[in-house]
Amino acid sequence: MAVTQQVGALDDQYMSRDRPLAQARLLWEIGPDGAEVAALRARLGLDSGYLSRLLRTLEGDGLVRVGAADPAGGDGRVRVATLTATGRSEWAELDERSDDLARSIRTTGSRSA
Repeated sequence: MAVTQQVGALDDQYMSRDRPLAQARLLWEIGPDGAEVAALRARLGLDSGYLSRLLRTLEGDGLVRVGAADPAGGDGRVRVATLTATGRSEWAELDERSDDLARSIRTTGSRSA
C-alpha cells in the first residue's frame, strides 16, 4: 500500500475531517500561538494566491482569523493568522489523530519486520 494512501494524504477528508491535507497542514502550521502569513508562505513553500485562498477557506469555516500583527498601528502589511477557539479544538483533534495514525503505522510496521 502506498504511504499516501495509508495516511490519506490525497483524500478530501484528511484524517477523517472535513478538509483536505493542504488546509489541515496550514491549520497545523498556524498552531496555537499563531503565525505571520509571510512566515507560513515561506515555511510551506506556497504561492501567495494559493495561501490566501486556503486562509479564506479556514476563515470561512470559523477556524482562523487573519489580521494586522500590530492592531495598534504598526506596520499594517505584516499579517498574522491565529486560531479561533474552534480552530484550536480542530488543531488538537488533528494532533491526536496524527499521533494515533503514527502509532498504528509503527505497530503495523513492526509486525511485518
